[in-house]
Amino acid sequence: MWPRVLGIAVCTAAIAGCAGAGARDPANELPFGNVDLPAPGAKVTALTPVAGWALDDRGIREIRLYIDGHLANTSRATQGRPDVAQIFPQYARGRTRHGWTMLAGFDVPGPHTLIVQAVDSDGATRDIGVLNVTAIDK
Repeated sequence: MWPRVLGIAVCTAAIAGCAGAGARDPANELPFGNVDLPAPGAKVTALTPVAGWALDDRGIREIRLYIDGHLANTSRATQGRPDVAQIFPQYARGRTRHGWTMLAGFDVPGPHTLIVQAVDSDGATRDIGVLNVTAIDK
């Protein structure tokens, strides 16, 4: 029950954060993407990589990582992902740097919820991944 409530709370905060220019422009699409690492339900170390990709019709400003409801890290889409650009050419606009990687740190072993959000250049935000993992060491 708690991870669902946690996800809703963060999503609500994200919607409130959309009150900028992107939220007022009905032509602005929400960002989208995927979390490739870690896999849902994975057993992870105390410091583990989180990676994936994100796209938007106007460009991605940043990727945010929340651990158990707290902002833990941010990143930019700086890694080449020609596979993503090939599948979504209308959003790639001739660019291939749509991938991102950042580190998640867990202070205590046990279950944790990761929420990854993409923020577009106008401030519109969307959760692109919510997954539960278990930290196995500290």
